[in-house]
Amino acid sequence: MNKIISKSLIATSILSLILGCAQSPGLEASDEAPRLVKNGDALTWNKVSVFGTVPSDLLERGNAACAALNNAETKFAAKGYHPKALDLQGQPFTRGGFYCSAQKR
Repeated sequence: MNKIISKSLIATSILSLILGCAQSPGLEASDEAPRLVKNGDALTWNKVSVFGTVPSDLLERGNAACAALNNAETKFAAKGYHPKALDLQGQPFTRGGFYCSAQKR
C-alpha cells in the first residue's frame, strides 16, 4: 500500500509542477507540512515552498519514485522532500512526500 501512496504522491507532485506552480522547494523543510488539495480534477500541493531539499540518503528512493512517471519526452527527478507531507484528509504520509520536477529529455 505504501508504494501506491508513494506513486500517487509523486504523481500529485508532478501535477503541481505541470499546472504551472510558480513556487519551488526551499533549502529546509518548513515546520508547516504541505498538503494535497484538489484543483479542479487534479491534485496538487497547497504550498510547494515548504518542501526542503531531498536528503542524500533519500535521493535514490525519491528519484526512483519520480522516474516511475518518466515518458518519452520528459524525465522526472526528486527536487523536494517533506517528512510530514499530508494527504487529502490531512493525514501524514508514513514516509513523507517528494516534490518531482520535470525535465525535457
